[in-house]
Amino acid sequence: MTLSAAELKCLVEVSQGQREADLYIEGGNLINVYSGEIYPANIAAYGGRIAYIGSSRSMIGSDTRLIKANGYYLSPAYLECHAHPWVIYNPVSLAAGVLPMGTTTLVCDDLFFFLQGGEKGVAKLIEWTANLPVDFFWTVRVMPQTPFTEESDLFTTAALQRLFSQPRVLAVGEITRWPALAGGDNALLELVADARNRGLRIDGHTAGCSYERLNTLAPIVDSCHEAITAEEVAWRLRLGLWVMLRHSSLRQDLPELVRAVTGMGLDSSRLIMTTDGPSPNFIEDFGFLDGMLRLAVQAGMDPVRALQMVTLNPATYLGLDKEKGGLAPGRRADILLLPDLENFRPDLVLAGGRVVAEGGHLAEKLPVPPWPEFELQPLGLTEEEVLIPDLYGTPAEGPVDFPVIDLVSCVITKEIRRTLRPRNGLLERDPDLLYCALLDRGGQWRSLGFVRGLGRVEALASTFNTSSHLLVVGENRSAMAMAAARVVRMGGGITLLRDGRPVFELPLEIGGMMSKLSFSQAAEAVKCLETEVQNDGYPYNDILYSLLFLVCDFLPGLRLTPMGLLEVKTGKMLIPALRWERTFS
Repeated sequence: MTLSAAELKCLVEVSQGQREADLYIEGGNLINVYSGEIYPANIAAYGGRIAYIGSSRSMIGSDTRLIKANGYYLSPAYLECHAHPWVIYNPVSLAAGVLPMGTTTLVCDDLFFFLQGGEKGVAKLIEWTANLPVDFFWTVRVMPQTPFTEESDLFTTAALQRLFSQPRVLAVGEITRWPALAGGDNALLELVADARNRGLRIDGHTAGCSYERLNTLAPIVDSCHEAITAEEVAWRLRLGLWVMLRHSSLRQDLPELVRAVTGMGLDSSRLIMTTDGPSPNFIEDFGFLDGMLRLAVQAGMDPVRALQMVTLNPATYLGLDKEKGGLAPGRRADILLLPDLENFRPDLVLAGGRVVAEGGHLAEKLPVPPWPEFELQPLGLTEEEVLIPDLYGTPAEGPVDFPVIDLVSCVITKEIRRTLRPRNGLLERDPDLLYCALLDRGGQWRSLGFVRGLGRVEALASTFNTSSHLLVVGENRSAMAMAAARVVRMGGGITLLRDGRPVFELPLEIGGMMSKLSFSQAAEAVKCLETEVQNDGYPYNDILYSLLFLVCDFLPGLRLTPMGLLEVKTGKMLIPALRWERTFS
């Protein structure tokens, strides 16, 4: 962010003792992420920026706020450069949750706001979030995470280019369809080239990519967060990519990933830590970037080097290093007072020179967003329409060799084949299978299938998934209809039925993906959901991501998408979606 001549003059005058500082922190041990040193120093700030670092006290005046650091470590605040602010929490509740943990900058994915609010909704959200204590920046997706027939009408070049020009947009969000990039998709490459010419970074998503295929992608993308071994970190570094080391509720890989530094001796200046959209209860239990710092140091990382990976390195990657990422004159006064270099949870958090959190609590409440202004679309369904049990069954006249979705991990699936037989014109499930249906939120189509590996669920309905349509799974089609109706009544959310009664229910009023609950309330709700699905036999660690990615198009192998049952690796649509005739009596 460019400083005016008048602003620069004020900083100069403060540094020379000719003008009073707004803030003066003394008696601390400064962590210098530029030089890698730790040494005693005081900090003076003016107008939200650092004006001086040293031992002089000449800028202290009668109106200067004095903070006695008393041996605390003075650290740059943390920067999360790959946030997904819609994992039950919303951008503001996420900010409220992580600000006391030391993260004052969030670079956020716009995907679901764009899918429902379009360019105008995203532009309004960017403008509104620009004035919060947490510094919000954004990445813009150029494609969805699940295929649908109208996606080219929404993701138009003109709309994306207008968002590219927003000053708080820093990157193209992760491009999950990396085979399209590797295949030389002209329209996609033109968007990437345009974004790069505007100075934006291109975030990659090269899950499962071999070293040879990475060579193909390295000229196109700037970073990747999908390494799961130290060797894969090395591949990406050797090809000139920035590497985001992920540790999240879905994948907890950091101890292995930091071995690229602690075991292989690789340079860490292009390594960045990211939490990559963890569930709220994971953040409550583990922490956010502070939790990653704790774990990295326990795994043998030098504390200052680890801190560089959540401060200077992400700021440099995003072109923000003249603004933030370190403690130096001219930088924004985002400062943490850390009691030690083991826990990394600050006792005091300053953002732009203001105390925003102290003792693990916010100093002031964050404002409530004007959600209707962001043009998020409501569910266009009625309870009556979804209360038809046959809606959740697959029509057939005789036995069918059917491709079944089989979960082999929290989110990875494979195809298995079952010979299923109809009764009253609809295929019946085997005892170990669940019916599975994805219903268009506008009532135009329905995709149908069967899934194994989610447990023995009577009925679970959710608009929390990467399509944001209505996903319903269960053993009983009548119960599935009841669960779907309850979600429609809430205007979006998650409902789990057992013995015909809801044992868990969570309204997601914001686009069917996000709750208006506080961060801690959202975390408690997800803990309850996890307990209930585990009681029903769900065997994995992250039900939210199982729901989120059951309908995606970028992970192996079989997925239930808006266009039908998709085999991701081949791109073949095995069972097309059915047209939904909305003529119910």
